[in-house]
Amino acid sequence: MSDNLSTNIYDEDIDLLETNASTVLDIVLTALERFVSEPLYPGDERRIFGEALVGVLVPLYNSMNDAARQVMLRFARGQVLDELGARTGTERLEAKKATTVLRFSVTTPRSTNIIIPKWTKATADGSLYFATDETAVLQAGTYSVDVPASATEGGSKFNGYGVGAISTLTDLVAYIEAVTNIEATAGGDDGEPYTTAGDDHYRERIRLSPAKLSTAGPVGGYSYYAKSADPRICDVSVISKSPGCVTLIPLLEGGAIPNESVLAAVVAAVGADDVRPLTDKVYAEAPEAVEYDIELTYYTTQADEAQVISNIEGAGGAIDQFKAWQSAELGRAINPDYLRKLILSPDWGDSLLGATRVVITSPDYEELTRQEVAKFSGTAKISHVVERR
Repeated sequence: MSDNLSTNIYDEDIDLLETNASTVLDIVLTALERFVSEPLYPGDERRIFGEALVGVLVPLYNSMNDAARQVMLRFARGQVLDELGARTGTERLEAKKATTVLRFSVTTPRSTNIIIPKWTKATADGSLYFATDETAVLQAGTYSVDVPASATEGGSKFNGYGVGAISTLTDLVAYIEAVTNIEATAGGDDGEPYTTAGDDHYRERIRLSPAKLSTAGPVGGYSYYAKSADPRICDVSVISKSPGCVTLIPLLEGGAIPNESVLAAVVAAVGADDVRPLTDKVYAEAPEAVEYDIELTYYTTQADEAQVISNIEGAGGAIDQFKAWQSAELGRAINPDYLRKLILSPDWGDSLLGATRVVITSPDYEELTRQEVAKFSGTAKISHVVERR
């Protein structure tokens, strides 16, 4: 991807059936007038019948148009998208389970072993549960035993329980008096669920999948396998620093920098014997974060002040939109003009009011390489001035 904002074929919609109500009305009235061999003027009951018919035909045509467009990768979704992926052997990524370690303990050691069965469950809130991955034994004479555990289902919602948060044992085990997690829960993700975001990620992998058939190590092939390593990967840079050496630089959704486990998963996916060309050595590196500050002053009228402040500084407003856009892609230049556009002409909703003008002190425009990603530094100085007119 690039910063080029010019129109491409994916910016244009495709309709296989006519769905415009005015056009459908013209077609219906033309057909009726041809059938009765005379013009149908307003108030004519036959014309009224034709106008009423349009209200039935347009939703029907829209439904048929949507069904017809499902055969195209760009518009397919849900199970239809699954079928298109099956053609190239690209399966939808399943959700991964978060993991932790549960410590089962007693206050007074027993003289006999205590068996803790596999799938013994515990919870932090009575809503989300973790279960032991294996059968464990609390040995006679000891106070505790640590057992690896996983969430009972996949999903990122299981992440983030801090040490000690999971403390309720839901499957009672004789003599066990307490349970607690000694590691924060982590590693869960949503895979590629049947949502807009999940379908979009899956669709991109299907689009890249033909490149995996090459054994020459194409950029597209490496990108496909890297993105298949973890559903959170939204962008990948593939570079060769020296002959026979390939370095992959993944970026996670939201501009997050991948940790060592993600990098290891990328190397494993791309470095498999049936994927990697024999002569290639494959590495994975985290992108370099290039930080920027935000300092600006925008202007508004007194009548629009409250709404403009909300649209610019509020949650999901122009500042948040810019930070998300700026870190969504590797190599995306730090571009204050895009921030200016969002402040002056907010377009992520209907009838949004922007500022009348804006003076941006920082950031300055800065080109980045495909090994870098722009990251907000956390320093923002934003003020506004009410213009008197």
